[in-house]
Amino acid sequence: MKIFFAQADFGGCGFYRILQPAAFMKFMRHHEVKVGFKFALPELMEYDLIVFQRQVAPLVIQAIKKLHEHKKKVIYDIDDNMWAIPAENTATSFWTAEKISMAEAIIKECDAVTTSTDPLAEVLRKYNSKVFVVPNYIPDTKPLDKFDSIIRIGWSGSISHVVDFNEDIIRALRDIKKKYKGRVELVFCGWIPEGLVGHVTYHDPVLPIHYLDFLNNLRLHIGIIPCANIPFNDSKSNLKFLEYSITRTASIASAIHPYRNTIRDDTGILIHNGTYEEWSGAIELLVENTELRNRMADTSFNFVRQNYLIQNKIEDIDALYQTILKL
Repeated sequence: MKIFFAQADFGGCGFYRILQPAAFMKFMRHHEVKVGFKFALPELMEYDLIVFQRQVAPLVIQAIKKLHEHKKKVIYDIDDNMWAIPAENTATSFWTAEKISMAEAIIKECDAVTTSTDPLAEVLRKYNSKVFVVPNYIPDTKPLDKFDSIIRIGWSGSISHVVDFNEDIIRALRDIKKKYKGRVELVFCGWIPEGLVGHVTYHDPVLPIHYLDFLNNLRLHIGIIPCANIPFNDSKSNLKFLEYSITRTASIASAIHPYRNTIRDDTGILIHNGTYEEWSGAIELLVENTELRNRMADTSFNFVRQNYLIQNKIEDIDALYQTILKL
């Protein structure tokens, strides 16, 4: 099988949805694979299957029609609910009404759509009946030992998460730092909520291809995943839990769809109401109870290795692509 992956971004979506599966399809399944940000119709004609990652250019529709004339198959891949982006999210500057309309038109022309979650698949079936869920998977990682001298509590993300950090969460983190002083370090990467400036150790964002190594080297003990209870977040994947877990870090996550359908009592703590008391109580519990924290980190690490490693799932992706070729 010859596959062309038309990548749309350099961020996490581009890495997990395009670069990673492309690499494993090439080196483990031995297909002829190419990834490109730029592409022309004559080049695409050389491939059996073309995967367009959230493309919005009008010329893509014309290309798909020509590809279909030559019996080529086309997939549209997307893993964000562009129809439910909150106003505070910077992605609204990209996903204008015009671009959303164009994406809808492209999705309708494709032979199939792949996406990361069941809720997002339901949204996408309004525009194409052939929607397949391909969860976000993660490469295997050897966790580094944690430091005993300080307990590190971490988070990573961009300013697009401003809606997720309400005053209760921010106050809980400030008070945890005040209570435990040098025993606890708050570590943020990519962005800091205004209310936490001066209370956290900050790191600039890193490229997705280097992110797991970076996260591993932070040697976090606890990873937090605050998420507002909104439709946009319910369509997201459980990727932050996967990233924490594969570096043997215990997770505390808001009980939105991706986490309440992944995290069990022994693999993390779910925050159901997002209150100050819930967040501070959960964090204090894991700070104080070393045995529980370590057991939770170990169990989640094993759970992710058993269920979400890309090298163990690439055969399933290969089989799906073969199925789409026969549609």
